[in-house]
Amino acid sequence: METNNSNDAAMQEKLSFENFRNEVLKDYRFACESRETSLLGRKEVLTGKAKFGIFGDGKEVAQVAAAKFFKPGDFRSGYYRDQTFMFANGLATIEQFFAQLYADPDIANDPFSAGRQMNAHFATKMVDENGDWLNLAGIKNSSSDIAPTGGQMPRALGLAFASKAFRKIKATHHLTNLSNNGNEVCFCTIGDASTSEGHFWETINAAGVLQVPLAVFVWDDGYGISVPKKYQTTKASISDALKGFQKKEGTNGIDIYKLKGWDYAGMCEILEPAIQKIRDTHTPAIFHVEEITQPQGHSTSGSHERYKNTERLEWEKEWDCLKQMKEWIIANALAEEEELKQIEDDAVQQAKEGKQKAWAKYIEPIRELVAATVDILKPLETLDPAVKKFSDELTALREPARRDVMKTLATVLDMAANEPAAVPVQNIMRS
Repeated sequence: METNNSNDAAMQEKLSFENFRNEVLKDYRFACESRETSLLGRKEVLTGKAKFGIFGDGKEVAQVAAAKFFKPGDFRSGYYRDQTFMFANGLATIEQFFAQLYADPDIANDPFSAGRQMNAHFATKMVDENGDWLNLAGIKNSSSDIAPTGGQMPRALGLAFASKAFRKIKATHHLTNLSNNGNEVCFCTIGDASTSEGHFWETINAAGVLQVPLAVFVWDDGYGISVPKKYQTTKASISDALKGFQKKEGTNGIDIYKLKGWDYAGMCEILEPAIQKIRDTHTPAIFHVEEITQPQGHSTSGSHERYKNTERLEWEKEWDCLKQMKEWIIANALAEEEELKQIEDDAVQQAKEGKQKAWAKYIEPIRELVAATVDILKPLETLDPAVKKFSDELTALREPARRDVMKTLATVLDMAANEPAAVPVQNIMRS
């Protein structure tokens, strides 16, 4: 009997370890795939396929850690660097990310905004095709990102307050498709520099007064674009500046936590009970995630090598969250170097495939439009030889854009507006 019990205990321990190991490696895979997506995304902008890009590189490990505690019914109210969080929660794919980067106007390809918003602006559906509420309490949700930095804060407060209302107002308790007794948490994300804005301070103050289930994650990479945080944040630390808001026994207020963005295990250890406390007690909290790096700089519009000295750049290489997570995995015998290398190689391939699929779906309708335009212009070529020149130039474009088609049509229409053969051109311009 003792032998059987001993064998059962050993088996349970082995299974528990294996489950833990698989969970860690899954998170590492998401982090690697997200990093490769950022690297490829920057290249797509710099080669002209997209006009602007802003990415979440350097925040991958912090976001997979936070994503572990995001449950059905919860809402995200964030900003444009949360791609890893979205990937890890199954709310976005790499292909969809690139579709938005290319501004694909097909809602089937970019379900977040059909190409209308800047890349990394995410949203999930809240109603069906008839305008009826979906079962929001049973799915993970994201409110639409908003480009003005800090603008997500008041929205996050409202979403968190909704949970409190559902818990406190008995008349809403039958709306189980919208809330499970107010157990939902709003995860709000913001860059450290944006904590200097009024929206941030008003929201934190209101959350502390109202006592709502709001979890605010401040991604702190030490800079606001190129400006060091010591020039824009009192004490160069938003968590230190907020100490007066710290909730104590018998008072309202918020809980304040400091985490390191490269410390996967440390973040998970703190986040699990902290998020549960928010869920249970509706005590809001700020998670100041420090020592985050930004390997590609702020955006595709500039280079961080211009304002970071050599010492800082070397520090960022050493404390890159992927490097630190990999070393932690190996040190704790969760995987060997070869297995992690395979995950990294697979991540490169996954990012490439997602990018290629998104580009193919984006460019094919444009090529079809080019072909249709050339056919429409053929009758006008006999009237003016320049029309064929414009058609040939359009056809020769390797990666045409819709504006190229519209420019050609507009130019030809100016030349032959009164010709009967120009009617099809007028029609396609209107369509």
